[in-house]
Amino acid sequence: MQSAATAVILFLLSGFAVCAAEDVGRITIVGLFPSEDSVEQMAFELAIHKVNLDPALSNDVKLEGRVEIVDINDGYQTSKIVCESLESGVGAIFGPAGYESSVIVQSICDSMEIPHIETHWKMNPIQQPNYYINVYPDPVVLSRGYTAIVRDMDWTSFTLLYQRDEGLLRLQHLIQDYSGLTKLSDTELSAITIIKLSKNYDYRPMLKEVKKSLESHIVLDCDTDIILTVLGQAEDVGLMDDYHSFIITSLDAHTIDYGHLQFKRTNITAVKLIDPSSPTVTSIMADLEFVQQRMNLNMEVFRAETITVNALLMFDAVNVYAKALRGIGGTKAIKAEPNSCANRSITGWSSGFSLINFMRVVETDGLTGKLRFDQDSGYRSYFTLEMVELTNTGFKKIGVWDPQKEMSYTRTRNQMLDDLVNANMNKTFIVASKITEPYMMLKEDHKNRVGNDKYEGYVVDLIHMISEEINITYEFKLRNDGNGKKDKKTGKWDGLIGEVHELRADLAVCDLTITHDRRTAVDFTTPFMNLGISILFSKPKEPETNLFSFTQPLSFHVWIYTATAYLGLSIILYILARITPNEWQNPHPCASEPEELENSLSLINCLWFSLGSILCQGSEVLPRAFSTRVCASMWWFFALIVTQSYTANWTAFLTSSRKESAIKRVEDLDKQSTIKYGCVRGQSTAGFFENSDVNLYQKMYSVMETYGDTVMMYDNKQGVDRVKKEREAYAFFMESSTIEYEVQRNCDLTEVGTWLDNKAYGIAMPFNAPHRTAVSMALLKLSESGKLMELKDKWWSVSEDKMCPIPKKDSAELDVNEVGGMFVILILGCMLGFLFSLLEFLWNIRKVAVAEKLSPWEAFKLELKFVLKCHHSTKPVRHTTYSDEQSSEN
Repeated sequence: MQSAATAVILFLLSGFAVCAAEDVGRITIVGLFPSEDSVEQMAFELAIHKVNLDPALSNDVKLEGRVEIVDINDGYQTSKIVCESLESGVGAIFGPAGYESSVIVQSICDSMEIPHIETHWKMNPIQQPNYYINVYPDPVVLSRGYTAIVRDMDWTSFTLLYQRDEGLLRLQHLIQDYSGLTKLSDTELSAITIIKLSKNYDYRPMLKEVKKSLESHIVLDCDTDIILTVLGQAEDVGLMDDYHSFIITSLDAHTIDYGHLQFKRTNITAVKLIDPSSPTVTSIMADLEFVQQRMNLNMEVFRAETITVNALLMFDAVNVYAKALRGIGGTKAIKAEPNSCANRSITGWSSGFSLINFMRVVETDGLTGKLRFDQDSGYRSYFTLEMVELTNTGFKKIGVWDPQKEMSYTRTRNQMLDDLVNANMNKTFIVASKITEPYMMLKEDHKNRVGNDKYEGYVVDLIHMISEEINITYEFKLRNDGNGKKDKKTGKWDGLIGEVHELRADLAVCDLTITHDRRTAVDFTTPFMNLGISILFSKPKEPETNLFSFTQPLSFHVWIYTATAYLGLSIILYILARITPNEWQNPHPCASEPEELENSLSLINCLWFSLGSILCQGSEVLPRAFSTRVCASMWWFFALIVTQSYTANWTAFLTSSRKESAIKRVEDLDKQSTIKYGCVRGQSTAGFFENSDVNLYQKMYSVMETYGDTVMMYDNKQGVDRVKKEREAYAFFMESSTIEYEVQRNCDLTEVGTWLDNKAYGIAMPFNAPHRTAVSMALLKLSESGKLMELKDKWWSVSEDKMCPIPKKDSAELDVNEVGGMFVILILGCMLGFLFSLLEFLWNIRKVAVAEKLSPWEAFKLELKFVLKCHHSTKPVRHTTYSDEQSSEN
């Protein structure tokens, strides 16, 4: 609406402007162009008409344009044309584009005090001219803008392809910023490689070298007319893929029709000075369209999306000049004065100095954004660079840079993620992996299956879940030479890392540890599994159990000697008791003069006394004489030593007989020489020991290197098999996650000690991969939802029927197998006592049967009947005939 209103006002006031033209003087401005009908000339003429019809300027300013065609390489001809123009009075000189011609024109303008206005790139001279304005961005500030864009894209290295030497000057800040850096993948290579494009327009040889260097970032500085040629030949050599990015420095790069290249997956970023969507540009373009129609100008209609930067700058230059002219009084007060290059007495244009100074301080909005100039040099110090990205529908604005605010993005993070997701559509991702349980395995009937359906495992399910999250298709590609190690001579990587590094695979996933060396070759997503290095070792053997293990604390000879001492002491005590008179006591204390004495230390009682002493039990039989007491004391001392020694030895025996691993931590391996240890050669675990700053790990790596192939394995499976084969003679360093998997399936294996480090598994992909963010976000989502944990449980756990038995706790508890002998002896003792009791019972039946003249069966029933009366605690005395006769005789 605003632009339409402006057009109406221009139309209504155009007649008035024509009438007022007689009262307003005209200032002639000269434009020097290399050819007729160039786009810069059209912009020059259109800008003059726009100024003359603009109601805000036409009352004070009227311009008259004069176009001169010059040879930019012929300084003499150019100077002659300029001098001829000055003789009729000129208010400003615009152009030319050539460097030599420009220097000559500048010299003339300084002498004649005529403003010289340029719209092309030109390096700042050492001596600043007094009458000079350049609407083109300051080369130093522009170079700083390119550096900011490259830095903001997180490029750590790049290759610069340039056409002209002035391109190096244009990008000097960028070159200097990266010249002191080195590539992450090789500390000996510079982060920036500079290659000049050949003059024969065959760029394929140098582009092939860029392809071989594996550099994915390219800055292209060349003329607009050869951009498509360079990109087309880059497509021929395979540089136009997902993993290569181009930044085109030409400010006219957005004006080209890229054709099928815009459907390529290569990231092409360009910069431009115009924002077609800004209100200022929209209004000006509408006014220009009206001017063309009003003046019946036979020229191409300008469009903001395709107009060249030189045309834009030419329009802005005329507009700046007109506003400065109006600011110091307009054409009513200023008149162009004739000058002569041959007449040395002429001092110059009287209004030139004030006009040029006003132009340097004026600020205005034009087609190329806000214009602000350095007051000393006259170069444009403020401008905005639009950062645009080539998409299927053309260029899309993604950010803006200006010298004050630096870089700012115009799209949200969600919009960026949506763009990445859309970029992944219609592509089949190559996923490199290897056969390793439980990450990637072949199905039992894989020969009857095709494609991804042949595989199963943790990785298969993980990639499937990621593909569902970001809507991609994929295809597995197997390698059999490990995760990847770098050849120190050639610098090339093999294995999964090599597949990704050389762009033969989009993703690589398996038990792939994120390490510093690998990070210099490929990029990694966020980790999907955390782990550490640990020790795989065989479980200690179960100790052999013995039913009579309680006898093992004392040797067989000691048991014989102890039994012999027991019998010998009992006999000696018996003999001493019969010898010493103090052991013979009165059986009837009430009788003062007994007829016989009694000795309580019979042989049976001595045996009972000795047994009770050594078993720490009491006895009603005790020695009375000094000699027998001395002997008994020595026996007690002997029994004390034997029983305490037995107790201590048995405790030690029980402790030592428990199953215990020969190593408990990594330090134990270093302190011994019996158990050998190793790891997989050339992989991340070996790299941990090799590059560690801990003396212990360095020493252990030296030992492993000394033994070489006798301890170093080629893969984890070989290491696991050796641990199982050489029980308690070989330890294998391996990632804890794999150890966990093996231990659950091999009951004779165990994990020893704590983790030596903390690391993680990640998905590898090439640097600058457009799908990195999408894959990482999918992994984070799966982790937060708990699906990654569920997936690990699915492939690590085993069924109940295959689970290893839960081991006994390592405590001092005794098992029945170890003390069962004591129960056997107790049972045998009880049975022996029962046997003797039965014999005594039968002997008593015989005596009763004989004494009472009963049959054995009747006597047996009589005694058995009494035995079964359990509630009776007294037994009547049976007086036999024999006993009665004995009593009567006495």
